Amino acid sequence: MSTDLPVFGKAIRDQRRGLLLWALGIAVVMAIYTSSYAQVKDQGDALDSIPSGMAGAMNFDDLTSGAGFLEGTVFGLLGPLLLLIFAISTGTRAIAAPEQSGVLDLYLAYPITRRRLGYERFGALFTALSALTLLIALEVTGLASSQDMNVPAGNIVAGAVQLGLLALFFGALALCVGGVTGSRPVTLGATSAVAVGTYVLNAIASQIDGLHFLQRLTPFYWAQSTHPLRDGFSLGGVVVLLAATAVVLAVGMRSFSRRDINS
Repeated sequence: MSTDLPVFGKAIRDQRRGLLLWALGIAVVMAIYTSSYAQVKDQGDALDSIPSGMAGAMNFDDLTSGAGFLEGTVFGLLGPLLLLIFAISTGTRAIAAPEQSGVLDLYLAYPITRRRLGYERFGALFTALSALTLLIALEVTGLASSQDMNVPAGNIVAGAVQLGLLALFFGALALCVGGVTGSRPVTLGATSAVAVGTYVLNAIASQIDGLHFLQRLTPFYWAQSTHPLRDGFSLGGVVVLLAATAVVLAVGMRSFSRRDINS
């Protein structure tokens, strides 16, 4: 691996310890919140005090059902928050951070093109996110069964995969912005702003008649509003997220391969 894919191999080795800590943290958070389902279900009447608009925007309108609870907490709030932080920070470290610190020259010492360097760094991000997505799918499937949530395992896998694709898109976006600008602060700030902005847009547009079409402009709609926990995989959602990821990655690699990194 280190011979054929030198940058990929180094990236995997460098993030092993960090990935283990992320996996541990995500596992603990998933366990805590998924295990609280029984308490939330018993307090169903108290949940009626949440304003309907807020409950709808936050996916809190059906917390007493297993699928509704997972959509509103694990897959609608905590999961995206944790995976997006990981993906955006990892994507930022792919190009922008090493370029700004001067370490990028060491990577370019390998007999590979800049475009291949970027794709190998993206491959390492994809591998890490795949591992975290698998962890979430397996853990939540086991916990949901023990909590009698009555959510099919296939639907949980669908929710985890679409969540992983959402994070992969933002990781690719961070890599793209890094390839275009070469600035760590700009990359981190711009990608985070897009993530927060599209999340808010999706939430607000879902509650206003006549603005529902705006949801389709956000990656959160294609990952969450297709309700994979209730209905299983959304082919349209998967295709859109993969296509958007491919586009931003291609744009970033094209710019990175042509830009003067010493400017």
